[in-house]
Amino acid sequence: MEPNIEGILVNLLSKSLILFVFAVLAACSASEAPKAQEGIALEVFKSPTCGCCGKWVTHLEESGFNTTVRNQNSLDSIKKKLGVPANMQTCHTGVSADGYFFEGHIPAKFITAFLANPPENAAGLAVPGMPAGSPGMEMGDRFNPYSVILVKKDGTTEVYAEVASLEEQHQ
Repeated sequence: MEPNIEGILVNLLSKSLILFVFAVLAACSASEAPKAQEGIALEVFKSPTCGCCGKWVTHLEESGFNTTVRNQNSLDSIKKKLGVPANMQTCHTGVSADGYFFEGHIPAKFITAFLANPPENAAGLAVPGMPAGSPGMEMGDRFNPYSVILVKKDGTTEVYAEVASLEEQHQ
């Protein structure tokens, strides 16, 4: 009995095509991941004289964010409009295209994670108190552990993440 050469070739070509398609999809998936973060746009409202705010913006941009900075002498009306609780307010406020706020020195990785999967009824995230060592508040080796706080639309809060070391901000 002679082997069916045509059938063997079709089978081989089919398997090769399937492997090729999987390889292309895997390559596309790997190259698309960084672009998702690069596409995140934040509008940042800050005082024109605040240096730590500028450093936080630099941290975001180095992490692939597109930022638009709005220097304002007073941020009260913006924070009130967004629903940032008084005890969470800091020197700057970032706002996503979806209207979520990011108050204070929040590491970029937490903003990315939040926007990828926003918690139900979320208004935004906050890091109150300008902790030493947080992005934009770097002071050599000084670091104070801090919490990233989830603020809900009804004003209630809960811990979104704990940051216990400098390294945890960037992992």
